[in-house]
Order: sequence, then structure tokens, then C-alpha cells
Amino acid sequence: METNEIELILKSLAELNKYGVAFLMSFGVTWLICGIFWMKTSKSTAGYATLLQGLVALPAALLVSYFMGALTERPGGDIFTQLVMTIAMSQMLILPLIIVMQSKKQHTFIPFVFSASLTIHFVLYFWLYQTWIYIAMSVAISAGVAVIYAMGQSENKTSPTGKSAAACCCFTGAVLMAAGTVFLFI
Repeated sequence: METNEIELILKSLAELNKYGVAFLMSFGVTWLICGIFWMKTSKSTAGYATLLQGLVALPAALLVSYFMGALTERPGGDIFTQLVMTIAMSQMLILPLIIVMQSKKQHTFIPFVFSASLTIHFVLYFWLYQTWIYIAMSVAISAGVAVIYAMGQSENKTSPTGKSAAACCCFTGAVLMAAGTVFLFI
């Protein structure tokens, strides 16, 4: 496969998927909902909501992607489909750590660890969709979440507060939705 051919496949893939807008918007909404959980419910309940948000966002994103034709008209054949699925599922590798954190009642760390892993996950989409916006989104989330973490320590200085966990979720969701909105207009 020639470089030009790969570039054409990647361009077609990005256009077909609208640069991942279905996933950015679906997960953006669930991150915002998790922020509300952190504001309105117990830390345990909010931790579970954050841990399990993908059970809502993933099917929603896949459904929207299906209606966009992104699941049935994939350019590049099986090898590119495998690549896309591998990149997409890589985010799930953080789940064992998040589950342990939830079981050890380290609830307020969960949004921060999840957001950090998300920034790494997005770097791969920079290449796949050939757009710097994924790098900018990763940098924004990484820096924003670091500031929220630094400013939102509990009185004993050993863990973030529930309020900072809520801010982390809301900030992450807002950045995802802002990027998704940009991709709607490209």
C-alpha cells in the first residue's frame, strides 16, 4: 500500500466518521452527567456512574455512527477496521485500575485517572483522523484536569474533593463536546 493510498483512506475515514463526532458528543454528555452525579449524589454512587458511563455512551455513539454509515461503509478494508477497533478499545485497559479504586473507596480519584487515560487515548486519533484538534483536546484536558486537581485537594491533602471530581468531569465533558461541535462544522 502506497503512502498516498493510506492518506486517502485516512481522509475518507475521517470524513465518514466526521472525525469521531458521535463518540465525542456521546461521551461528552456522559461526562457532564457524571459531573452532576458528583454534585448531587454520594461519592460511591458518583464513582460508579463515572466507571460505568461507557455503558451508555458507547451504544449511543455506535448507534449514531451506524446511522451516519460509519460502521457499514468503512474505507481501507479489514486491516483499517482492525486498527480502528484496536484504538477504540484501548481505553478499556484503564478499567481494572478504576474498578480497584472504586472498591478501595478512592472514589474522587476516578475522574482524574479516567481523564488522564483519555488524553493518551486521543493522541492515537491525531494520526487516525489526521487533525491537530485531537492533540489540542488532549493538552487542554490534561492541563485543565491538572489545575483542577491541584486546586481541589481535601483538607487532609491526600485526595481530591467531591467538588473537584465534579469539576473534572464537567471540564472533560465540555472539552469533548466543544471539539465535537468543531468537527460538525468541518
